[in-house]
Amino acid sequence: MTERIEKLAQQITSLEESDLQALFERIKELGFRHEINALSERYQKRLKDQAEFDEGAEEILAKLKQIRQEIASREYPG
Repeated sequence: MTERIEKLAQQITSLEESDLQALFERIKELGFRHEINALSERYQKRLKDQAEFDEGAEEILAKLKQIRQEIASREYPG
């Protein structure tokens, strides 16, 4: 382990329980944000690759409406 990591580990182990729990919650929050950002970047890349990134909201909503109607007619015929 690097000296920096060792010092950080010592600081963490010296925290009181409430501070330690707050630290863990903050780490989870940051990890969640990181994952959401990574997911967003992958989704944007996929849209760009499919040439759908620059579609307007109207086109997207129209596609979603069509998909919803297809599912409804398949699942609830008649």
